[in-house]
Amino acid sequence: MSLMPPYLRSVMRRYLRPTQVYESIHDIDFNHLYRDLGLRHLFFDVDNTLIPYSQTTLSVQTLNLFRAIRPIGFSTIGLISNNSNYTRIQTVSQQLNCPAAVFACKPFVFTMRRLLDVHQASPHESAIIGDQLLTDIALGNYLNMHTIFVDPIEPDGVSAFKAAQYRWQQRYLSRL
Repeated sequence: MSLMPPYLRSVMRRYLRPTQVYESIHDIDFNHLYRDLGLRHLFFDVDNTLIPYSQTTLSVQTLNLFRAIRPIGFSTIGLISNNSNYTRIQTVSQQLNCPAAVFACKPFVFTMRRLLDVHQASPHESAIIGDQLLTDIALGNYLNMHTIFVDPIEPDGVSAFKAAQYRWQQRYLSRL
């Protein structure tokens, strides 16, 4: 029997349950998102979703994925990061030729709402793709976006707090 109150379980189910779960961004069927689900705007987390914390240069595989996504027809392909290192995120942004929001303070909604307004994007036509339930997925679910969780690229070599968060996420997802 769970010691967690029912209302807390309900909140967690509502905000921490991703629409889709994949091992990597490379496993996502972007044609399906566009053609079958009607999504027109994609927002990617950067750190440990597109690139490990320890790197600044994207893999050839990731660069090729973004080259393949562009012709599909998405109106927006953008980056949203909690990282405060402007230079790092701009480097990634330039490699992908995508706009980026730095120090977004996810899961707080103000930056994402601004991005949706700037890109004239409806939350129902938008997806957020990230490796963290407590930031990326909670933010997207709060705004009624399509949420796609991917496993962190490099779960080792992160802070003790982040490592504990990753372990908790795996346990939580395995129960869904």
